[in-house]
Amino acid sequence: MESRSDLNGDRLTDLAYIARGEDKRELRVVISYVSETDFGETPAQIHTLDPDLLGDASLVVKNSVLMLRDLTGGTTAVVSTHRFRWDAKLGAMRLIRLNATLYSRTYTHDGHEASWNLLTGTLVNRTLRLNRGQGDADYAKVGEKRSKKPSKRLWLEDAPSGGNLLGWFGGSRSGEQE
Repeated sequence: MESRSDLNGDRLTDLAYIARGEDKRELRVVISYVSETDFGETPAQIHTLDPDLLGDASLVVKNSVLMLRDLTGGTTAVVSTHRFRWDAKLGAMRLIRLNATLYSRTYTHDGHEASWNLLTGTLVNRTLRLNRGQGDADYAKVGEKRSKKPSKRLWLEDAPSGGNLLGWFGGSRSGEQE
């Protein structure tokens, strides 16, 4: 999966792609540049992804924002969307928003979702209750809680996973949750 777009507003094509090995996945972003004396590409900025993917990750660029959507886990899954934007002052991609949802693919337990806007510091948490015969949705959103989660600027390399935001690390790293 790759995306070729102008991420830093200089009218040059930049590259974002998912690199995948046997036990490893990474989002890599390479920014093209031209100066009065030189041209080329910056070293790749790398965000390590959970290796336990359930489907292909997707990359979309809209209004110079790089959106990474990823689905990981097992019978308990986490779907997350990271949004990154170029920060011209420091010359790197910055996390500006992270949305994540933890749910049961077998409908055996409740879920949780969180949305964190790093520009405003607003964090919204919701509990997802299994919907047992009450409408078409698999989960009902209950118990919304808004709070502030201020943060220093988080670069692409330092961005938490969706599981980290939700406080769930999944799989063998912290014990399987069902």
